Amino acid sequence: MELSAPDLANSVTSFATLGAGVITLLLCWLGRPQPRRWVVAYALIVVTGIPTLGWHATLAPSWRWADTGSNLLLAFGIQVAVLFDYFDAPLRRRVLVASATLNALGIAWMGVETALGRVPFPLRFGDHGGFNVGELVLVADALIVTALLFSARPRIPERARGLLTAILVTFLLGVALASADGRKVDLRVISHHALWHIVSAFGFVLFWAFNDLRLHEGASEPR
Repeated sequence: MELSAPDLANSVTSFATLGAGVITLLLCWLGRPQPRRWVVAYALIVVTGIPTLGWHATLAPSWRWADTGSNLLLAFGIQVAVLFDYFDAPLRRRVLVASATLNALGIAWMGVETALGRVPFPLRFGDHGGFNVGELVLVADALIVTALLFSARPRIPERARGLLTAILVTFLLGVALASADGRKVDLRVISHHALWHIVSAFGFVLFWAFNDLRLHEGASEPR
């Protein structure tokens, strides 16, 4: 099956996701060490990149389920890492139980969608696009990470706070791009979904840089 131009762009830029995972793992190996929980999170970027490529290259519904499901797993992994950096056991337990339940329900829902061959979009933006259930759960996961990091902001070294703001801007831009239909192209070159892959890839590398700064500031290290 020959891919349309937007689908081809989405497929090619999937390698940016894979590359971001490989680069962050390489930086952990060659640069200053980071806790194992963050190395696992970076490895999950690589895991996510594989079904992302599979989905956009084949447009097979099973790959779509794996693509969004792996993104949810990645977001959950980042939540785990942030919670163990800054928060005590009772709060960690409450957030992780709630998040794990939400994500499990989201993955199960997408499994039903795959079996039925129908993907509803509860949040639509007219012809521009919208979010399906799995994508809404992913946005919720990202908001949880954002809330956790900004609640811990007073304990984050000052030099790293600028990168935290940059990550937030990247997240907001990513949400705006991801809200478009996967095949939406404006001005001939603005392929929204493909650009989301690129923006998120840079966001993951920014996350590594943010962690590198805050984790190696001596007395300001998280617990």
